[in-house]
Amino acid sequence: MSLKSRLSSFRRVYLAARTVDTPPTLLFWWGSYGYRGGPTIGDLMAVDNLSSRLRLRGVEHAVISHPELQIPGHLPVDDLYAIKPAKKLVFVCGPITYSRDLNDLLSVHRLATKIAAGVSVLPNHARMNRRFHHIVGRDGVDPPYFDLAVSETVEPTGKERLETAGVCLRGPQGEYGARRVAMAPQALAMFQDVVRGSTLHPIEIDTVLSPENGPGKIHAGFARSDIVLTTRMHGALLALAAGKPVIAIDQVPGGAKVSAVVGRTGWPFVFQAEKVSAETVRAALDELRAGNWRAHLVGAQARIRALVEDALAASVDAIAD
Repeated sequence: MSLKSRLSSFRRVYLAARTVDTPPTLLFWWGSYGYRGGPTIGDLMAVDNLSSRLRLRGVEHAVISHPELQIPGHLPVDDLYAIKPAKKLVFVCGPITYSRDLNDLLSVHRLATKIAAGVSVLPNHARMNRRFHHIVGRDGVDPPYFDLAVSETVEPTGKERLETAGVCLRGPQGEYGARRVAMAPQALAMFQDVVRGSTLHPIEIDTVLSPENGPGKIHAGFARSDIVLTTRMHGALLALAAGKPVIAIDQVPGGAKVSAVVGRTGWPFVFQAEKVSAETVRAALDELRAGNWRAHLVGAQARIRALVEDALAASVDAIAD
């Protein structure tokens, strides 16, 4: 860390005036940092689902979001380091990874009970993992729970022909470290090969929130798709929730959250990039085009709803207790 960064962290943690009053329990997510935090629609759905359950439990709390996101029901705070120390701090969704912003935030609330809910736990970020007193993880922990994003599902109907393919790609995932560099180019090449050899009309679905890409636009992309091709965990879960068949490729060598989380739904078309070929992906597409996927999808949706319920209950218990 540069001298400039160290001085900035020192000012945030020790010198900043704490002037913002909040409830005793605070929910943070990547949207707390605004668009620069790279928040996704899945992150937003997860934190809102958890907030709803906490309200039902009678737990006074606030979801902290940057004002530029303009999210109804959230507490807009421009300067996170001006918040008075909380009693409980909850980090929701996403992987626990080192960032100076998150590290400084945890240090500001050093006396708070720190909980992570609906998160991925990465072994190469063990130091950050140890900053939390309790983790309700979706992968990388034992026992694993599930992601918190999906609370409702749409009964699959589907066209007789699969014509429009929503393509939802993650891109490189450097957070897994140099030894597990994501195989994003290989996964992209396989999907491109499959689309080129078919009559599918591809449309891009970007799950990262931005001023031009709000929740309505993202959900509309899934609704327009007849099938979804994705390297994103939430890309797969939101497709299944929308009643759409999906082909998911986990691009992290050895498998990560796509394999671990989406795999627990029982949906059969989840592959690992280093073990799958374009021929296998094409065969999966042919099988889906044959139309024998609705029973699988209904079963996957039922498992998603049950798994989310368990994960939300465990998260609320950890916070309320």
